[in-house]
Formats: sequence, C-alpha cells, structure tokens
Amino acid sequence: MSIIIVLGTAHSEGGACTSEELYKIIEEISPEVVFCEASPEKLPQYLKRTDVNNPEMNVLRRLIKEKPIEIVPIDVNKDPFDSRLEGMFDLIGRKMKVYSNASNMILNETFSNGLFFLNSTESDKIFRDKNSLERYFIDKVNNQELSEFYSEWLKWNDLRENQWIHLIDNYFKINKPKKAVFLVGANHRYRLIDKIQKIRDRNELNFDWHFFPFEWKPRRQ
Repeated sequence: MSIIIVLGTAHSEGGACTSEELYKIIEEISPEVVFCEASPEKLPQYLKRTDVNNPEMNVLRRLIKEKPIEIVPIDVNKDPFDSRLEGMFDLIGRKMKVYSNASNMILNETFSNGLFFLNSTESDKIFRDKNSLERYFIDKVNNQELSEFYSEWLKWNDLRENQWIHLIDNYFKINKPKKAVFLVGANHRYRLIDKIQKIRDRNELNFDWHFFPFEWKPRRQ
C-alpha cells in the first residue's frame, strides 16, 4: 500500500531541531513527493525570501536543487489572524503556570531531541494537554470577545487540516505515488491523527498515513 509519512516540525531552528536533521530524515525516507504547510500562492515567495529561515523552507530549497522530488504546497492562502493570537496565548501562559510549563517543556525537549521528540506520543500528549488547558481557560474567563476569537481560531485550524487531507487524498488518487512526506507543524499532529482515525474507521483510506517514523528515546547532552 502507498504511504504518507507525517513529519511534525518546529518552525524555527535550535539545538537538535535543525534543517540538516530534517534533510537527512527525508533522504532516508526517499519520498517521491513532499507536501508542505504553505499555500501555492505564498510558497514561491517564501523560497525567495532570505528572511524566511526555518527548517522546512531551508530543506525545500535544498530538495529543489538536489533531488528529483515534487514539492506540493497544500495550505490555505489567507491567514485571518494577527498579533492578537500571540497575545491570547501569552495571556493564558501568564495566568496558568501549568500552561506555561507545558510550553517550556515542548521548547526544551525540541531543543534537546529535535524531530525525534516532535514525532512522539509524548509530544502529542503535551499538545493535547495544552489544548485542553486553553479551552478550560477560555470557559473560565467567560469573555465573549475572547471566546469568539478562540472559536474562530479553532475553526480555521479545522478548515486547514481538512483541506490538507483532501488535497493529499486527491493527489494520491491522481498520481499514485508509493511514498510521500508531509511537513507540518507538530502542534497539528494530534488533530490529524484523530481525523485520519475517523476516516480509517469508515474504511475510506486508499493509502496509509504513518505518524510515528521513529522510536523516540531522549538524546540529552
């Protein structure tokens, strides 16, 4: 059966989470196509911009130069959110120490263990817990404007993730690759896992989604 390997990434370099690590992993997988979390309209701009310097874009630039791999952008084009989103998460972190601790744990483990941590059940659990804490905080504060803003953010993520799944499915139906990789922010992994499981339960999968390419073991200094 054809397979797509979901590689959860961080959108910044640091410690063990590097472009080089990501590139080596993709080399080992040797996919025919790489799907990425960028829109068709914006990807060409990102690839040209020298100020866009994160593992995903650095690796895509290198793949385009060195490998016969097709790069397929599948994200929505418009981002309706602004600095209020960062402000909301900062507020939750200031008011809930456990939320701040969870965020710091992700940063520290990503720095120490890179992609091996980001693609583990341990990482997925922390992101799930953060989502539960966000919902708890929003419900407790009971501020209409904040609640509506958070609800819109959740709907936007749902829209994006459904589009990714739909476009990847269409690509497989038309082009029938044997192996593909999807580079996506690790915070989306647990929701994608849940969505794919529902599709799998309906026996509607035409190819296999693989979320755990590594056996994660901490690689501390």
